[in-house]
Amino acid sequence: MEKDFAFTGGRPDPFTFPTEGLIEASEKALRKLGGDLVNYPGEQGYLGLRELASMRFERREGVPLNVDDISITSGSMQALELVLGTFIQPGDTVLTEEYTYSGTLGIMRHCKANIVGVPMDYIDGMNMDALEEKLKELKAQNIKPSFIYTTSNHQNPTSAILSLERRERMLELAEEYDTLIVEDDCYGDIDFVPNPTPDALYKLDPSNRVILIATFSKILGCGLRQGYFVAKSPYKEMIHANRWDGGCSALASAIVAEFFKEHLDEHLAKTNAAVGAKCRAVVGTLREGVSDICTWTEPRGGLFLWIDLPETTDMDKIAEIAGQHNVGYSTGSAFHYRGDPVKSIRLAYAYTHLDYIGEGIGYLCDAIRAAQVEPADLAAD
Repeated sequence: MEKDFAFTGGRPDPFTFPTEGLIEASEKALRKLGGDLVNYPGEQGYLGLRELASMRFERREGVPLNVDDISITSGSMQALELVLGTFIQPGDTVLTEEYTYSGTLGIMRHCKANIVGVPMDYIDGMNMDALEEKLKELKAQNIKPSFIYTTSNHQNPTSAILSLERRERMLELAEEYDTLIVEDDCYGDIDFVPNPTPDALYKLDPSNRVILIATFSKILGCGLRQGYFVAKSPYKEMIHANRWDGGCSALASAIVAEFFKEHLDEHLAKTNAAVGAKCRAVVGTLREGVSDICTWTEPRGGLFLWIDLPETTDMDKIAEIAGQHNVGYSTGSAFHYRGDPVKSIRLAYAYTHLDYIGEGIGYLCDAIRAAQVEPADLAAD
C-alpha cells in the first residue's frame, strides 16, 4: 500500500468503508424502487432517507424530526449553499466563530456578506459574552445580522463542542436581537467518548429560530453526497424557492437508507473506534515531537485537530519541508474569518492509514522544529 500523508480534507476512514454492505443495500434499493427511478426525486428528496435522518436525530437527541421539515441535499455543502444563499443579500452581516470551515467562509464571501468573527475557545466554542458585545455593536449601527452560524459539535477546525450553557445563551441572544441561527452539525455522531455533545440547538429552540444542517457523508463517504437541512415554515419554503436541481439522487439516498436502517449503530461503533485510534496516534506523536513548543486541541470526536505553533514559525518553511515528504495539512489562515495570517495549522486524521500516522506526523514535527527562526528574521520577511 502506497503511503499517504494527506492530513487534509474532512474525509472519513476509507478502511472501514462498508463496501459489501452497500452492495447488498444497493440490490435492496433497486428492487424496491425499480422503475420509480425514472421520476425526479423532488425538492425534499427520498422519503426513506428523510425517515432515517429523523431516526438518527432521535437516536442521539431523544426526539424525532418531522420528516416534512427535512430536505435531502447533495452533501452538506449544497445545504449550506441553499441556506446561506437564501438569507444573505450582498452587504448583509453574518456572525460566526472567528475560526470556521473554509467552505462556509467561501460561500459567505461569494454572497458578499460582511462576516463578523466572534472569539471562541477550543473547548466550549463561541464565547457568548463576545457574541453579545458584537450584537450590541451592530444594533448601535442599526445593523440586524442575517444569522449566527455555528458548528456546534466537533467544530471545524478546532474540534470545540459548544457547551449547553452557551447553546442556551445563544438562543436567548437570537431571540433578543431577532436573528436566526444556522446550526451546522455535519460532524455529529463522530464521537470518541460516550455522549460528549449537549442537546442540539435545533432541539432546544423554543421559537423557530434554528435551521439545522447535517450529512451522512462524514460518517460514511463524501463521494455519496448525501446531506440535508431541517427547517420549519416559512424558512423551508424560502430555501426551496432557490432550489432548481429537481432533487439529488434517489438511488444514492435509497442505498444509504437501506444500509443505515440496519447498520447505523454497528457502523458508527466500528468507524468511530478506527478514527479515534488515529486521533490518539496523532496526539501521541505530537507529544513526543513538539510538546515543548506547540499546543493542540484534544478532540472528543470529529475529524480535525488544531495546532497552535510558536510565533517564531516560518510558515513557508514548514510547507516546504513537510512537502518534501508529501505531508499535507491545512494552514490556519484558511479558517480565519478575515483570512488573517495565523501561526496555526489544521490536521485531518481520519483518512491516512493508522500504520503511517506516526511516520507522517513525525515528518511534520521535524518540519515544525526546522521552521523556527529568529524574530528578527521573520520581521525582515
